[in-house]
Amino acid sequence: MKYCVIIWLLILLCRPAIQEQKTYHSNKRDEKWAIEHIAALPEVKEFMLYARKNKPQLMVKEDPGPFTKYYCIAVGIGNFDMFRTTVCYFIDPKTCRIYIDDVMDNSTNALWHIIPLEKYRHWRYDPRFRNYHTFKGDKIIVLDSKGNPIHGTK
Repeated sequence: MKYCVIIWLLILLCRPAIQEQKTYHSNKRDEKWAIEHIAALPEVKEFMLYARKNKPQLMVKEDPGPFTKYYCIAVGIGNFDMFRTTVCYFIDPKTCRIYIDDVMDNSTNALWHIIPLEKYRHWRYDPRFRNYHTFKGDKIIVLDSKGNPIHGTK
């Protein structure tokens, strides 16, 4: 009897979390919309052409939910029965703003370091952007592998 009460209490406690998950269930129409917006980007079109022999693909990596308000669309190659992500784009379904995962941003331990697409387009050819870095306003700051600023860099 004691175990039945404990199980019953666990079910009651977990019930709101289960219901909350249903609220954030993905919508295939919205996923298609997000993929189409990302596929239309010149950077993605260029990648699809460049990687055409390696079966380039776009896939929804994450839907908006309780932890993020964005669709995460992974762009990569899908040969050898395995998908390998090259870059992740994020799109806000409410504003249609597009962001990109800045994998070299070493400023914190956050899972995603997203920057607006416009900022990425401005910095992507700067050699400092290819090293560990962070941003302070509109300036880029080069970091070492531990996240400390490297002095003497502009």
